[in-house]
Amino acid sequence: MKVVWGFDIRLNTASVFDKNQTAMTTDQPSEALPIVHELRNPKGHGFDCMVFDGLYLFVPPPFMLKGETAEKRLQSIQEIELNDDDVIICAYPKCGTHWLWEVVEMLRSGVIEYRKEVKETQEFEIIYKEGTDALPAPRTLNTHLPLRMLPKQVVEKKVKCIKIIRNPKDVCVSFFNQYRDTVAPAGFEGDLEEFTELFLYGKICFGAYSDYLLTWKAELARSPGLPVLEMFYEEMKMDPVKSVKNVARFLGLTSTDQFCEDVAFACSFKKMKQLDKEAKEEYAVAKFWKEGSVGFYRKGEVGDWKNWYTVSESEKFDRIWNDQMKDSGIKFTYA
Repeated sequence: MKVVWGFDIRLNTASVFDKNQTAMTTDQPSEALPIVHELRNPKGHGFDCMVFDGLYLFVPPPFMLKGETAEKRLQSIQEIELNDDDVIICAYPKCGTHWLWEVVEMLRSGVIEYRKEVKETQEFEIIYKEGTDALPAPRTLNTHLPLRMLPKQVVEKKVKCIKIIRNPKDVCVSFFNQYRDTVAPAGFEGDLEEFTELFLYGKICFGAYSDYLLTWKAELARSPGLPVLEMFYEEMKMDPVKSVKNVARFLGLTSTDQFCEDVAFACSFKKMKQLDKEAKEEYAVAKFWKEGSVGFYRKGEVGDWKNWYTVSESEKFDRIWNDQMKDSGIKFTYA
């Protein structure tokens, strides 16, 4: 048992088959299933994650593995052959990946028309090499992984990447609500205070947000010339038309001002939330939502964290976060 940030985290390991899926009917060989790390506080609240390349990741269900090990499937991502016109959206969870993906897809199509598919159908860590290779061009790919775990050709071919960042308090609150609305064993039964501790210290799938940002910064410094457009969620909310124009310019598109305005309106948060409920095709991840949950689109507001944290809780968050990010040079907008 290891003690971190004032309370115990129990680092137990077990086969996902042994722990949660003994009753499942599956042809998946047990040796293909990953080792599960149970990240639990004394109340028993936390997450089951696997570890790959030093990063906590979600445990893929057997249907995603197709007889291979989770490690082999993740390793396959690096061997993906990329096209010159591929675009990759890179973000930590709850930073606006879904929203930005819809914007990019609409811009590239040249028409105000929604995609029926969800962005998970083009997410590296869900579809791996096999699924990515099967996608038709042009591909708008997306990921929550660090640069080192992406296809080698991202750097070799200098594939365009769009990176979106959001203030950590809103990210944490949004992530908490997502996990609270997810069915067991992937859901979280604790309160926000417990979740915040796990979030800040990386005892969660995809690790600490601060680590994600600092790792990307360091990896980009080692990859000069890689075309990356860095965006902020808050700026996209404040001036969506300007943000859409910036994306179009970065992608080399000849989109008119009127079309960019139309895209911004069509991809507003309210429109996206309605679309997610009424028009999107169901994907496997949909089965993880509790009955009556709002799904990926909850509020999308800047500063919603103020409705969740007390002054003292916010100050504690600031102390930890600012210490972690003191040399990052990244300035966040909190309201």
